[in-house]
Amino acid sequence: MAEECSVCVGIRIRPFNSREKNLGAQLCVDVEGNTTILQNPPDVAEETGKGKEPKRFTFDASFWSHDGFEDLPNGYSQALPGSKYADQQKVFETFGRKVLDNAWEGYHCCLFAYGQTGAGKSYSMVGYGANKGIVPTSCDEIFKRIAANGDPALSFEVQVSMVEIYNEAVQDLLVPASARPKKGLDIRESNQLGIYIDGVKKRAVDSYPAIEAVMEEGTENRTVGSTLMNATSSRAHTVITIEFKQVSTLEGGATGTKISMINLVDLAGSEKAGQTGAQGDRLKEGCAINKSLSALGNVIEKLADKAQGKSKNIVIPYRDSKLTRLLQNALGGSSKTIMICAISPASSNYEETLSTLRYADRAKRIKNSAAINENPQDKLIRQLREENNKLREMLGSSGGGAAGGENEEEMKEKQQEIAALEQALQEMQRSFAERLSEAQANANSAAQQKKGKSRCHSATHCKSERR
Repeated sequence: MAEECSVCVGIRIRPFNSREKNLGAQLCVDVEGNTTILQNPPDVAEETGKGKEPKRFTFDASFWSHDGFEDLPNGYSQALPGSKYADQQKVFETFGRKVLDNAWEGYHCCLFAYGQTGAGKSYSMVGYGANKGIVPTSCDEIFKRIAANGDPALSFEVQVSMVEIYNEAVQDLLVPASARPKKGLDIRESNQLGIYIDGVKKRAVDSYPAIEAVMEEGTENRTVGSTLMNATSSRAHTVITIEFKQVSTLEGGATGTKISMINLVDLAGSEKAGQTGAQGDRLKEGCAINKSLSALGNVIEKLADKAQGKSKNIVIPYRDSKLTRLLQNALGGSSKTIMICAISPASSNYEETLSTLRYADRAKRIKNSAAINENPQDKLIRQLREENNKLREMLGSSGGGAAGGENEEEMKEKQQEIAALEQALQEMQRSFAERLSEAQANANSAAQQKKGKSRCHSATHCKSERR
């Protein structure tokens, strides 16, 4: 039975960066418990005539990470005694562990980070050095839990994929750039598979080092660029999907499964061209980022209105961008969703910070209807076969094609759905051991190629020195 649940929202406040310090920015954000307080800077107070009356926003959590910490010898930033500093571990314990608990119960889960460029989204999601973010810590925790399993009738299968949405094209980060389709991958939907990316590569993994290697490979292929606001600005939205399957062997040898899709999303930051100094490709990328984030904001606003009963006939514009289409299940769908909003505490970023807080305030009103994804494997395969046969009959009754552009387009979509269902059937009937062996072979091949390139470079270097 489906469970109605609200999107869980948290705010995280980072330290000043060098740009804000050079501008002489003032601190305009504070927290009290789960409430984030935004003070009006003097210039804003004069313009609006509202004096210094602060704006207060209450969320599921407000993380103060601006000051009150010390760096340990290994580089990890921990709270000083008596301070309210929230370190990486506290953020994980509050939100990351909740994601894993939901996944273990069999729910689809989504955690995404939102905020202006340079606000600290990637730090919370991925981390830096010893300060590991939610993504690597969650991956480590998954395999720790699996190792602690004492039930011989319960086994686990983990697969991971990694994509980015760059200039409204979905690209597979586990595929070399030269081998990717220029227009990107298609996002499709079917009754059985839900929202999925057609043709995305999934890697089977059986340990934290294995999943870490996949993440590193994908991260190296991410699109980043330098702007005045952020030296390593993400120029695309990154989505890591962990397919987590629990297989129970039942009496008589039958098997039952719980499947959870864990989506970890690091959104590119909203930005103003005047502040970032973006030109050329950077400007084009920034426009695409802002357009997709605007579409996301529109979806969130419509869902919030729907949850409050403002209108019964609200149409949610998921198809306005690739990002909202991909997040359709996470926002207003059947997923348990958590949103972390990263903000700057500097008065120079007051307008962007206020916009983010309002964005988050709308998001917390969204209602999802989450259900445990627990079905016997044989039942799911049977349903896929029935759906496949039904589509083939529909295609056969039309004579394999029809005149008219609209009918031809419909036939084409049915053929694509049949191909996707047949591929899903083949994947389900392959053992996890086969997929894991294939993934390990690919990893070994990539390592050999990298080693070969290194030798070639060394040999070329040596020859040039002899000359």
